[in-house]
Amino acid sequence: MMMKFKFPKKLFCFELKIGAIITGWFHLLLSLLGGILVLIILFNHELYMHAMDYFITVVDNGTELVVFQDLSQRNILELEMKIVFGIYLFICIVNFVAAAFLIYGAMKDNHLLLVPWLSSEVLGMFIMLCAIFVRCPILIIVIFVRVYIWYCIWTFYRDMRRGKQMTGFPIEPPIAFATGEAPAGKPPSYGDVVTFK
Repeated sequence: MMMKFKFPKKLFCFELKIGAIITGWFHLLLSLLGGILVLIILFNHELYMHAMDYFITVVDNGTELVVFQDLSQRNILELEMKIVFGIYLFICIVNFVAAAFLIYGAMKDNHLLLVPWLSSEVLGMFIMLCAIFVRCPILIIVIFVRVYIWYCIWTFYRDMRRGKQMTGFPIEPPIAFATGEAPAGKPPSYGDVVTFK
């Protein structure tokens, strides 16, 4: 006997709609703070580069302190920093817009407005998965939480889409007429008894 798969009815302790709105606000604020932080670093990159003059790199024999005395190495690092933070700023903007659509779509019961967040979250989880394999295995816990939240909001999207499809084709109950007359404004059909006055 095949077990019937059950879709989640709640996101943690919240209803799916409330959970979607809370998730949207959380991502909205997180993207806003991340974008502000990146802008501060980019517009004050000289201060950041002073702090980057001394940093720790991990090697096979332990840790060693690396000092940038060569100007070319410093310029290369600064360029890499700008590229990385520029990409991160773009991701913050995309997540901000997607989170705004998620909030508005959940409040207005518009399932199409949830698609940008669902798509951007898949991209975000993919980037985080790559970071896990590179250096941060502890992010696997965050991945599981994000997958659960994404699945709950996808279920909310699915329910709204099905609701729109079902309400688009209302079914009228049959009406019995004792007098044998068709209702006003409705053309007679085969089997109706038509009386002429």
